[in-house]
Amino acid sequence: MEANGTNGAGFRAFGRSYKSERAAVVSFLDKVCAGEANGAEAFRRWAEVCTTECIRSALRIVAEREACHARVFEGRMRDLGAELRASATEEGCKLTAFLADPTRTDAEKLMQLVTVAGHPEAAVKPILDFAALLTEDLETKEALRAVR
Repeated sequence: MEANGTNGAGFRAFGRSYKSERAAVVSFLDKVCAGEANGAEAFRRWAEVCTTECIRSALRIVAEREACHARVFEGRMRDLGAELRASATEEGCKLTAFLADPTRTDAEKLMQLVTVAGHPEAAVKPILDFAALLTEDLETKEALRAVR
């Protein structure tokens, strides 16, 4: 993440400049909302074909949590007067298809998820780093900090 000046130089995050903090927030929330919605779908579809009982319940809970995050970020976008434009990434769609595949074992799916997502703390680090940059949009800042 980059430091942001208040001298009209715009807002810097993720190696690029945005016209304003709001523009960066809208861009970020749009992508995060699409990712969270795709995550909800991926975990829901895996739960439908999951053969390991103790994993299936956890998958249902995770799917609901991801869907909740997507709804909150979608609401925040509406609050900001912005439209959702992003969709799931190609990588996200491939992961969803892999997790929904009934011919794959739950162990294979867990290993793939760990490979793709990495350590949970590392996965949320960019979200928390972005939240730390926000000085004007405190509502979004706190919503992002709540995602863990």
